[in-house]
Amino acid sequence: MAGVDGLQIGSPVSSTKSPPMEEPSALGADWSKLPADILNAIQAELEFPDLFRSAAVCPSWRAAARCLRRHGLYSRPQTPCLLYSTAAAGTRAAEIYSLADKSAYIIPLPDPPFAERSIVGSSHGWLVTADARSELHLLNPTTGEQLALPPVATIEQVSPVLDDAGNLQRYDLSFYDATLPRKEDQPPQPYAVDRLRRVLYLKVVLSCDPSRGDCILMMIHNPYRQLSFARVGSNKWHWITTSFWESQYSDCIYHDGAFYAMNLLGGIHRYTIEGSCATRDIIFKDTLPYMAYNMYIARTSSGDFLQIWRITTDSSKDSLETHTTDLEIFKVDLDKQQTVDIDTLNGDSLFIGHNYSCCISTKDYPGLQPNHVYFTDDDEYSLMDEQDFRRDVGIYSFENKSATEVVTPEPWLSRPIPIWITPSFTKVNK
Repeated sequence: MAGVDGLQIGSPVSSTKSPPMEEPSALGADWSKLPADILNAIQAELEFPDLFRSAAVCPSWRAAARCLRRHGLYSRPQTPCLLYSTAAAGTRAAEIYSLADKSAYIIPLPDPPFAERSIVGSSHGWLVTADARSELHLLNPTTGEQLALPPVATIEQVSPVLDDAGNLQRYDLSFYDATLPRKEDQPPQPYAVDRLRRVLYLKVVLSCDPSRGDCILMMIHNPYRQLSFARVGSNKWHWITTSFWESQYSDCIYHDGAFYAMNLLGGIHRYTIEGSCATRDIIFKDTLPYMAYNMYIARTSSGDFLQIWRITTDSSKDSLETHTTDLEIFKVDLDKQQTVDIDTLNGDSLFIGHNYSCCISTKDYPGLQPNHVYFTDDDEYSLMDEQDFRRDVGIYSFENKSATEVVTPEPWLSRPIPIWITPSFTKVNK
């Protein structure tokens, strides 16, 4: 089936749709002559798989779909998809699996080759990727647009080391925490140019779609899960300082003009960014007696903050491969400064991993399963390791207390890691 502006439909993984019925000849009509304004209004309300199918009807419908996208008029919210690399897609393309129609699509991507990247974030339809020189890029896989982010050398703890000819030889990473004055308990550690990305970057979230205005990025990074932020189009990362215990963050989201970061003890800090300064307010105290590393923060479709615990087990003593076996979710009561255990998402679906942690109402997206958690692999230590093994990707049911596969058999390669993304077709340069 034909694609639109570069995207090509791959082989369907599975489908529950009934075969199309033939149109009775008495009711036959020349749909190619449908007025352009009516056709555009209809196509603008379709999810992208159906937009592609409409483009295959006839040349005039294909032209209308192209026009819709090229003029930035196709902005319909999409159902999340799983993006990953496959042998069939090669190094310069990715595959995207739509939860809306249970089909796979091939997406050609710009250099650097997708298979050579690491993925450290997904927000508003954009991926945050690190190339073989550990430099970060924003990539919109559906439009092919790519934006360079501030150099890795501008991150506080990173120092480039050059040879006598001035060529980059390696990076040194300093291991001091977020407390001032700086205090190093060990010498800076050397990392190869392509190796630093696996140690340094943990997660990057965006304040908005860069095509829609001023966009700020918040990065959780090593050492000690600290925070740095930058604006898209700027040339420097800004380091956020605080105390050692409070600075070790597990996840971050953006809401109502501020970033909300949750640390490993369950505390939630609100960061308001003005220029190169970040102002912190502690809105929820630390509640845990120990550090919990697999924790996420999200907001329900009704506006409540959630604290999510992900319980994993190792497949064997000698492997870093993990499997999600359970999930516990707590509603955060900011007034009483306590959490409440809940066993339902009230019809929402929850998405966690390296993606922006979010709840989505299944009333608006019927392709999603209510009270289910869609998860991908983001284990810090397994991602540092060079070996390739099965990634922890699946769908967890609160009713059955068990996880199932997204697709059977699982088509993705182990690198780069699969990640949830909500496609966006708006362009920065319209």
